[in-house]
Amino acid sequence: MRRMIPIVDLKTGAVLPRASDTRTLDLPVDLDLEFAVASLDAGSHVLYRSTRGKEVSCLVHPRPLSWRARGEECLVADDGAAAAGHYTLCAVEPAAD
Repeated sequence: MRRMIPIVDLKTGAVLPRASDTRTLDLPVDLDLEFAVASLDAGSHVLYRSTRGKEVSCLVHPRPLSWRARGEECLVADDGAAAAGHYTLCAVEPAAD
């Protein structure tokens, strides 16, 4: 059984359980937070809208959700562990004390 990790969608506030092997991407420093989404192709190139309103494409290295720290903001794959797809700005939910 895969371990589930709660994440918070920072656009909607929804808390969702995701598998620990869900792919994530580091948050680009110039990501337009109004859109707060990105897409990843099969060649590991991410495409997102920058704060300057331009489409940006760059090479990235996806990491599993289990490697992220509690409270860390990152882009999380909407389709779990798939190699390519849509990513949304989320934060790893802190564990309840």
